[in-house]
Amino acid sequence: MALYEMAFRDRYQESFEDEFQEFFSEIMEKVHPDGDFVRVRPWGKAGDRKNDGYVISQRRVFAVYAPRKPTASGIRKKVETDFAGCLPHWNEYLDSWVFVHNDREGLGPDALKVILEINKAQGASVATPWGREALRSRVMDLDMADLRSLFPNVPTFEDFIEAGMEQIQPVLDHLERARVPARPDRRPVPEDKIEYNLLSDSTRSLIKMGMQPAHVVRSYYMRVSDELLRDQTAQAFSEKYSDLRKLGLGPDDIYWELRKWVSGTGPSNPSREVGVYGVLAYFFEECDIFLRPEEGQNDSPH
Repeated sequence: MALYEMAFRDRYQESFEDEFQEFFSEIMEKVHPDGDFVRVRPWGKAGDRKNDGYVISQRRVFAVYAPRKPTASGIRKKVETDFAGCLPHWNEYLDSWVFVHNDREGLGPDALKVILEINKAQGASVATPWGREALRSRVMDLDMADLRSLFPNVPTFEDFIEAGMEQIQPVLDHLERARVPARPDRRPVPEDKIEYNLLSDSTRSLIKMGMQPAHVVRSYYMRVSDELLRDQTAQAFSEKYSDLRKLGLGPDDIYWELRKWVSGTGPSNPSREVGVYGVLAYFFEECDIFLRPEEGQNDSPH
């Protein structure tokens, strides 16, 4: 399931405006099948009457907001105007109103205050915000058929087992190379490296799955004639990891950013995903990314 967690995070954090609303609607149609969730599209001059989707059984109206560059004032205004504009058209059919957003950091205090004021004025908990976790929990409760339909590019277990250079080579070809450090660290990888870096269970699962295709990466570097190639690529990984850590990101966020960096900007498919996870696992095992616990050192730095 960790692969689907990552796929959800990709679409949640990388989708904006109409693309995000389409993703939200796809989720809700699977969570509420048989027509219980209804997409509402703009219609002529009337627009959508401040209704981006409706669950019939729950009498629930959704407002979806996913700007590329959100601002505190913009989100606050969106909450105020969408709820106020919704009531004249849908009040008779409304028991709850949900404001759905794609801000990975969560809802700002000004927007939350507006929602609380709405509930106070209505005398009931009518308005609710939904962010990443609210959608993630609903997605991860879906059955496997629905997950595969939502995320067709997620590889299977068999894809990892059968991985070869066909999956690995395209990923290695586009990776950056950097100047090799004077003395590359060749010490064995500590067994407790995953625990030391405080990676979540989901991220640990992704690293462990990637260890299967990682042996293909290892074999490649053992055969390649350019002796500096591996160390130059490893140094680029190390520098990228250091830059991300300086931003104050947590371990799981760093892994996600590294994965996006390794993936590049080309189209995703199961084969490329296997290659990306394999390359990441290889450089994790080689201690070129994430921290190495030193002997007698038990406390994590995060």
